[in-house]
Amino acid sequence: MPQTPKITVLISTFNDRAYVSKKLAEVQAQSAFADAEFLFLETASPEREREELAPFCEQHPNCRLITTEKRLSLYEAWNLGWKSASAPIVCISNMDDAMHPRLLEYVIDAMESNRWDIATVLIGKQQLDDPQRDSWEISRLKKLDLQERPGAFFAWRRDLLEGFGTFDSTFRIAGDKDFWARAVHQKLSMGYVPHLLYLYTKHPDQLSKSPKFQAFKDAEKVHIQTKAYPHIWPKKIVKSIRRTEKLGRLPLLGDPNRFIRL
Repeated sequence: MPQTPKITVLISTFNDRAYVSKKLAEVQAQSAFADAEFLFLETASPEREREELAPFCEQHPNCRLITTEKRLSLYEAWNLGWKSASAPIVCISNMDDAMHPRLLEYVIDAMESNRWDIATVLIGKQQLDDPQRDSWEISRLKKLDLQERPGAFFAWRRDLLEGFGTFDSTFRIAGDKDFWARAVHQKLSMGYVPHLLYLYTKHPDQLSKSPKFQAFKDAEKVHIQTKAYPHIWPKKIVKSIRRTEKLGRLPLLGDPNRFIRL
């Protein structure tokens, strides 16, 4: 591991063995690989992804595998990883999503240059069954819809652990939104890198369509009412993304110093 990594990437896995090879290739392809720490979080997954992740982590000192024999929720796993992170910047990535090879490079530069507390990038939406899934061909990217909410990928300062606090692990679905809503309420410094650097993968059997999901959602609506702040996504970021969609011009990689302060 680099003596002082610049960013820690939390990658939680549960029944994701099919994505291990592609995710490890994605990790190694990062232009900022040597400046990053990768924490793989496998909490009692039935598919035992740890068996494939362990050899990779043994070969790469900047990669660590954290396992538990107790099943943790996504937000509990993120909190575990956050507390174990070595870098001053922390971010998340899902196993089935795709990171552009320069994602971490841009995020590190933006967070360090602007001293943001929390930031996101432009996120495209792709279908799991897309034959070109995870491709960064420009002609393909221009056809993708944009994700207006920054929940799929974001980065934050590790030292928010003190004062601001961790993800509310009582949530099963809306923990990322609650994190952003709390950041808005506390007026944290937020930023947005207007380059398409992350692909969020939608599944045909998306959880949001299931009765179980609806039951969780209904329960969380009650929990949200106990919060002392509006449960909203950051309006300025959402507006910026909508403006990009309306203009119909996708800001592709160019000037690495092009950021938007919000």
